[in-house]
Amino acid sequence: MSPPGPARSSLLARYGPLVAILAVVGVLAGVDVANRDRGADASRAPVASSTVTVPLTFDAAVRAGLELDFGDRCDPATGRLRIPTVYAPPCVPVFSGDNGGATHRGVSAETIRVVYYVANPDGDITAALAGIVDDEAAVVDTLGRYVELFNALYETYGRRVEVVRYQARGAANDPVAARADAIVVSEELGAFASIGGPALTAAYAEQLAEAGVLCIDCGVSSPDSTYQANAPHLWGNAPTPEQFLELFGDYVVNRLLGRPAEFAGDPAMRERTRRFGVVHFELDPPVFSELAETVRVRGEERGWVPVARETYVLDLAKAPERATTIIARMKEAGVTTVIFLGDPLMPIHLTAAATQQGYFPEWVIAGTAYTDTSVFGRRYDQRQWAHAFGVSPLGVRMPRTDGDAWRVHEWYTGSEPAARTLAPVLYAQLRLLFTGIHLAGPALSPGTFREGMFRAPPAGGGPTAPYVSYGDNGFYQLLDGGPRPDYLGVDDVVEIWWDPDATGPDETDAVGAGLWRYADGGRRFLPGQMPVEPPRAFVVEGSVTGYTAGTRPASDRAPDYPPPPGSPAARGAGG
Repeated sequence: MSPPGPARSSLLARYGPLVAILAVVGVLAGVDVANRDRGADASRAPVASSTVTVPLTFDAAVRAGLELDFGDRCDPATGRLRIPTVYAPPCVPVFSGDNGGATHRGVSAETIRVVYYVANPDGDITAALAGIVDDEAAVVDTLGRYVELFNALYETYGRRVEVVRYQARGAANDPVAARADAIVVSEELGAFASIGGPALTAAYAEQLAEAGVLCIDCGVSSPDSTYQANAPHLWGNAPTPEQFLELFGDYVVNRLLGRPAEFAGDPAMRERTRRFGVVHFELDPPVFSELAETVRVRGEERGWVPVARETYVLDLAKAPERATTIIARMKEAGVTTVIFLGDPLMPIHLTAAATQQGYFPEWVIAGTAYTDTSVFGRRYDQRQWAHAFGVSPLGVRMPRTDGDAWRVHEWYTGSEPAARTLAPVLYAQLRLLFTGIHLAGPALSPGTFREGMFRAPPAGGGPTAPYVSYGDNGFYQLLDGGPRPDYLGVDDVVEIWWDPDATGPDETDAVGAGLWRYADGGRRFLPGQMPVEPPRAFVVEGSVTGYTAGTRPASDRAPDYPPPPGSPAARGAGG
């Protein structure tokens, strides 16, 4: 495996210390791909071979009364691989025979070529977040060990995944350079998939999709419509803007609308019925205009009409000035409740500007771009953030050593991951990729990858383990008037609020003051489940700031297994 290059590899990677976003598990049963080519554009590269099926899982074989060889890697008690995580994929039969050779671009009889995208290190965002990630050698080591782990534990049908590094040539927001990079990845490097991509343009992912190349976690700014238009090539872990806005809309309408702004910092606001103002991020050129209009129309239908709306483009040099203007307009409009839908850096400037202008409203967040992490929350003006609350798709915080990325690495290799900060992101991205390969069967292509993922049973839903599903789950249909397939993982949220006096470790295990509290022990809500009652924000009783090592809820615990035979841990060679 070639080195992945500098640790500052993408916007998602630079936010790596903040979250281990969970990947999908399982597949229900075999299916004829030729008859289930949902969402694919016929003008694109072929996405599936004809008349091939994805493999039966353990549970499907049991239901069908079939006796198949699922091998020693399978736990018959759970029907999943013997991996200590609730997201372990379901077992598939042990493979032998002809895998079909070159079933798609980047696939041969022996290998699956995957590119690890390394962002251009000279951008403003890179400079702003420098120093919070691991060094290059640590990332190289950890990525390599995860690739070894997944190749050994998941079924890859006689092939091995090989990962090669590609250093991007353009900035994170340069669509022309992004398309040029994608052409190199698809044509010169011959990749089956890319892990990562430029943070502020979808051009890279779109160009890869046109070439029939998968893109895993290729940006945090693409609307769901981009995933649908480029299906089945784009996949990710965190919700799209449409998805989290659907969940967030339930929270605002069911729990905040028509009630007094009781959590505002200004006592005079607390007796007033909430007047909402919205501050949201946009790209240049804009990509969320249609979504914003849809949200406006749907919001009005449900009785929600903001009195002020402000949009900003992420420009670090101009952020303080833009924040000053935004706050002045919110204050002038009489906004009691500022809804923030943006990146984790802008609140630094917004909260500072609000205090400077003597403006102390409620702050409501939707968990966008890790604004729901304590590592960033501590950077905001605490006089403002003491009045922040909302929802988050992240699981309740745990020590890094108790998370899947750390525990599985240590279980298999016998040592902790060298990339202490980025391990959760590397693990989540690779697990998504390998899960799709595991469930696709030997005739690997974007089409069989999709069919396996779409047949996966949901998993998670406990306080520390978000509910994860892909495919036709029926959740996301309110914003655009109809259901559509889901190419992203996490589907539920938890109510949170900021406690400036709470002390403990943040997502990087740095101990300090200020933590998000999770209402009702971290109870999570799927679309349509949000209670119609006042929020539980700022109710200390029953809330938690996290779970300590070994105390995660029973619903989120996986079986314990010894390290697999032949693994470094089993050989005593983990160091």
